[in-house]
Amino acid sequence: MSLEFLNAPQSPLSNNLKVTLLIETLPSGKVAASVLEFPDCRVEAQTPGEAISQIKTTFLERLKHIQAISWDVPPIKDLQPSWMQFAGVFKDDPDFQKMMSAIQAERTSDDESEVDPSYYL
Repeated sequence: MSLEFLNAPQSPLSNNLKVTLLIETLPSGKVAASVLEFPDCRVEAQTPGEAISQIKTTFLERLKHIQAISWDVPPIKDLQPSWMQFAGVFKDDPDFQKMMSAIQAERTSDDESEVDPSYYL
């Protein structure tokens, strides 16, 4: 897959990357080491020193196959629904204002003469 269409600068993942190594003594007496930011990157060894050495080697090998791609997310205003371009088009139209006033008057009217009660039962 070509990433050229993304138009995003690419950089090696290891530049300025700081991760947290987790070292855990298991009930079996072995020591597990993992990378907090990459939970599936995990090793087990006999000693903490061996575990740290192995996790560093494993993680560096994995980094050879990973790319970091920067992406500037467009502003939210550019992600508005297509209908938003028409919002407010009638704000200065006097006929629209009259129509909206008539609708509002009907909605706030206490006159129920046009309501068929059987429809709501």
